[in-house]
Amino acid sequence: MRELINQIKKTVVFLGVQNRKEEVQFIATAFLLNIRGIFHLATAKHVIIDPETHQLLDADLQVFFNLKTGGIGSRYLSEIKEGFGIEWIFHENQEVDVAMIPFGLEVERDDVLTIPDNLFLSTSELFELYDVFFVSYQPGIEPTKKISPVIRQGMISVINEDKTFYIDGAAFPGNSGSPVFLKPSPIRFGSKGISIGGDPLGGKFVGVVGAYLPYQEVAVSVQTKRPRVIFEENTGLSRVWSVDFIRDILESDRFQSQLDRLTRQIKGGAC
Repeated sequence: MRELINQIKKTVVFLGVQNRKEEVQFIATAFLLNIRGIFHLATAKHVIIDPETHQLLDADLQVFFNLKTGGIGSRYLSEIKEGFGIEWIFHENQEVDVAMIPFGLEVERDDVLTIPDNLFLSTSELFELYDVFFVSYQPGIEPTKKISPVIRQGMISVINEDKTFYIDGAAFPGNSGSPVFLKPSPIRFGSKGISIGGDPLGGKFVGVVGAYLPYQEVAVSVQTKRPRVIFEENTGLSRVWSVDFIRDILESDRFQSQLDRLTRQIKGGAC
């Protein structure tokens, strides 16, 4: 179990920016995938694109990760985009809060791992009451010498018809883009019954944290009868975009076209 957790934590990186004093401000979470031998970065779409103006927000964004020699390394997304001539790929449904882009890694130097596609588990294999955990950057726990993501747990509360699901596990700003995994269990129930003493699904990758579900209460003026103040609270429920959406992106023409071109460049020694 400890080895599984350590491996999963290495798939997670932090996204952040530097101010004029060169102080780092972390803003969100991302994770790494290996698609046909090409490393990719995945996160929540709203982290890198303004949902209202649809403008990219990644000009100064850096990816932070651990180094095998110790300490924290970083890489500007803009440098990778320009150097490889690549772009973010989104789901064809603009409401889907998932974004992916190829990402350069130095395997001899960067202390990271990728989530293999054999760990992907679709919503058709999920059930309410399954325990899950997600691995995140948490504001207030600021890394200084090492990227140390926190682990938060929850339970699948409801699986929606659109292949998203809500977990009874509170997410906060900074947790957006976190990968979600099934928590290993000595007892696992499923469509074929109950298995005891072995859990083939524990540690499977099931989705990406989007945002928490808020509860809003409006204070209305007694005199004007107009809304004056909106109070908002975290319900403790968080929306997860399932692995199905990632698979849709991987199978899309735009993703495949970019991947094919990048593969040819690498084989041809252009990069």
